[in-house]
Amino acid sequence: MVKDPVCGMDVDPKTAAGKSDYQGQTYYFCSQGCKQTFDKDPQKYAGKPAVSHAGHTH
Repeated sequence: MVKDPVCGMDVDPKTAAGKSDYQGQTYYFCSQGCKQTFDKDPQKYAGKPAVSHAGHTH
């Protein structure tokens, strides 16, 4: 399991809703919405601890 860098949810890379490569690292996402948020501003989320996913819905 890995953490979605946008919302902090645990994500199984094998079943992730999406993935993006940024600066040589692959990031996995729980939903297309989180992937789109990351893709708009990857520097904001890459390499930083993810925020809590409390209240996060899909």
